[in-house]
Formats: sequence, structure tokens, C-alpha cells
Amino acid sequence: MHITERTLLLNHPSETNAANGLSLCFAIVCIVDVFGVFPIVTLPKAIIDCGYYGILLVIIVCSSQIYTAILLGKCWLIAEEIDPAMSNRNRYPYLALAQITYGKCLSNIVTFLLDLTIFGGGIPNLIVASRTLELLGLRITDHNFDIPYCYWMIILGAALCPILWLGSPKDMKCVCSLSVFMVISVFILVTGCLLFSTNSNRTATGTDQNLEDIIPKEIPLWKSMLTGYGIIAFQFDIHPTILTIQMDMNDKMKLPRAVIGAFAASLCMCGITTILSSIKYGTNTESSILETLPTTIPLEITAGLTALQLYLTSVVSNNALYQHLEDCLSISRDFNPKRCALRTILLILAVVIAQAVPSFDLVMSTIGGTLIGPLVFILPPLFYLKMLSLQTDHEQELTMESLEPLTNIVYDKDTNSKSLQEYREHPFKKDINLSLKLAQTNSKQLFNKYFVRGVCLLIIIVYSIVTTVTTYLNFKSATLSYSNYTKPCIYNISTALLYL
Repeated sequence: MHITERTLLLNHPSETNAANGLSLCFAIVCIVDVFGVFPIVTLPKAIIDCGYYGILLVIIVCSSQIYTAILLGKCWLIAEEIDPAMSNRNRYPYLALAQITYGKCLSNIVTFLLDLTIFGGGIPNLIVASRTLELLGLRITDHNFDIPYCYWMIILGAALCPILWLGSPKDMKCVCSLSVFMVISVFILVTGCLLFSTNSNRTATGTDQNLEDIIPKEIPLWKSMLTGYGIIAFQFDIHPTILTIQMDMNDKMKLPRAVIGAFAASLCMCGITTILSSIKYGTNTESSILETLPTTIPLEITAGLTALQLYLTSVVSNNALYQHLEDCLSISRDFNPKRCALRTILLILAVVIAQAVPSFDLVMSTIGGTLIGPLVFILPPLFYLKMLSLQTDHEQELTMESLEPLTNIVYDKDTNSKSLQEYREHPFKKDINLSLKLAQTNSKQLFNKYFVRGVCLLIIIVYSIVTTVTTYLNFKSATLSYSNYTKPCIYNISTALLYL
């Protein structure tokens, strides 16, 4: 199979997997690339708002995400065992799992959720990158170069458009490596700025339009934790990509190590910046650490790298959505005007929505709590429970097929009845000890299976409730922000145009 620009990220033909597959180390790099700079730059505020409970929240939510990501990997391995043809359906693996488990109807629902999540996930990237560029311009020129981030969104959208027309990057290893290098560089620079900064050096930038300005200052702890849950779920959402990474790994069984290693790396960087931010600024930490730190040359470099990393992430992550919609609309895989028109329309829509929201942390919480919740915490355990049932039925079917020749033995006069009787009784006499050991093993496996099912049901129930409550809270906060507090960019731009 020839690899074209339409080939999904990290998605190569299985026959070349052994030569071009991902090692364990590079699989970790790919997952860290998906997380990006968000956990370093924007997550500390959400954790600090929850106090010491923020640490517990991160442990619970990230542990659940790691567990459900591993369950998805197991689901795919079981699916390939049951139906070897599944390996040919790796273009949209999440949808393939939905269809094999619960049918076409759920597959359509998952398709809608995935497309909406990918589309919505690019909006915070656009907002944070724009605010970072505004911050960079203000601090480099001592507030003389003042282009509001509302206009930076339009500039970034215009810059993104021609690149998106070209399709997917062909050398994903190079892109992932460059992106992760930027993530590590941002972490080192932010850590250095936090270590050598003081509260007295902090300078307001005029861009501090944060969630604490949108809703009342006195926020109950449970509301802060639900908001933090949505932000954490958004920033560590790996599930739509994890199956593609697994299929490209040299050893698919090592997926759990890759997931745990990537989470450990990102959480370590996030933990260090959160601790330093809490010590230096406490509750005065802004939604973005870059807006909290005083103006220095390292901070300016950090802002530039952050904007560039988010820019690359937007180019890479949105292609999966564009390619899927192009397939649905039967648009040719070659470069053509229809592709350009579709991608331009979607990009314009993303810019308009980004202009219409008052705060990027509110967007992250809404997407993480409402859209990502089902994809990350509810559907993977449901898939796994169903796959266990399908695996049991498959094993029973294979057992019956293997025993069928014995049940069809026809008695023949020339057959030695004594030998036939010995043939039938031999396994029970000779392998009785082995049978006992197998019985003990089966009892342990049965206990483990029931334990796993209990854990899956617990995750489904708990996160179904949390997702429902978080969705209600986020929509209520969004309504409150529009009616009483901060006006979005689209309001300010439309007002400015009226005075022209």
C-alpha cells in the first residue's frame, strides 16, 4: 500500500510495520506530542484553585484515563483475535470498535462525538496561541505593539489556511520530535522563569480575561473541582489517537508502558510548574503561566515556542477531521478546489467560534467535561465489557469446533474397542494434575474478570454522573459569562466595525 498525504497520522501499512514501526520510546514521544504544552502552561491554575484536593483530582482523573486507554488497546487486540479482518479497518479504529461491539447506530454517534471533539479541541489552541502572541508583542515592545488577541486569531487563521490545503505532513516522526522538543524547551524555560521571578516583578498585560473574571470570586470547592476535571480530561485526552499509535508500534503489547510513560513525563513537568507557581504566586496565578510571569528574555522565547507548538498541533490534529469529512463527501484524495473550499470553511467556522467564546479555560472545561467524558471514561469500559463477552463466545465456538471430530467418531467392527476406550480415558488419567492446575488458573482468571468488570462498571457510573453535572455547570457558567461579565471578541470587533 502506497503512503499518500491522505494516510492518517502514524498510520502505515501493516506489512511495513516491522521496518517503519514505532519503538516504545517513540510511542511515548508521540503521546507527549498530543498532550503538548497545555499541561505545563495552563493546567497549574486549575489545580491551584482546588488546593490540596487538586492533587487528588489529578491522580484520580489521570489514573482513570490511563486505565481506559489501556482498555481500548486490549479491545483492539481482542477484536483482531476474533476477526482478523479488523486489521484492515485501521483507518478509523475507534469507529470500528464501536461498530463491532454495539452496531452501526453507536458507530454513528461516536463519529459525531469524535468529529465534534477534534473540531472543538482546536479552538483553545487558537485562543491560547493568539493570546501568547499578543503577550509577546506587548512585552517585547514595552506595550507599543498592541494588537489584541482577537485580531491575532484572524491572522493565525489566515496563516493556517494554505498549510491545511496541502494535506497531512508526510514525515510524522520529524514533526512529533520537533513538537516534543518545543514542549521540553517550554518546560525548562518556564521552570527557570518561575525559579528566578518575584511577585514584585509581575506586570499586567491587559490580556487577563480569565475565568475568575467571568464568574464570581467565591467559587465553591466542588465547582472548582468539576471545572478542573473538565480541563484535565481535555488536556490529557489521548483516546482518539491511542489506537492508531498502537497499530504502528513494533510490539502492540507494550502499549500500556507507552501510555504510563507518557503520562508520567507530562505529569512530572506539570507537577513541577504547579508547585513552583503555587509557591511563587499562589491563587494569583493566571489561567496561563505566561501571563503571570514578569517580562524577561526567556519568557519571550517561551511565548514564541508556545505559540509555534500550538500552531503545529492545530495543523496536525485537525487533519483527521478534515480527511474524514472529505471521505464522507467523496472528495478526491488529490489536491483539488473542493478540498480547499471545505477546509477553508471549517477553519473560518473555528475562528468565528473562537471569537465568540469569552475564555479559553471555559472552552477546555466544556469540551473536556461534556464531549471528551463519554469518549474517554464511558465508551472504553463499555467496549471492553462487550469484547469480553464476544471473546467468551468466540472461545466457546472454537472449543466446539475442535471437539466436533471426536463426537463424529463412528463405531467400526474392525476398531479395537479397548483402544478406543483407552483413547477416550487417557487424557483424564494421565493429565489429572494438569487439569487441577488449569482449574485453579481458570478460577483466578474468573476472579480477575469479575474484578475488572466491577471496576469498569464503577468508572461508567461515576463518570456518567460527573459528566452530567459538569455539562450543566459549564453551560450555566457560559450563560452567566455572556449575560453579566465579559464580552467575547466577536462583540468587541462588531462594535468597532460599527464605528468605522
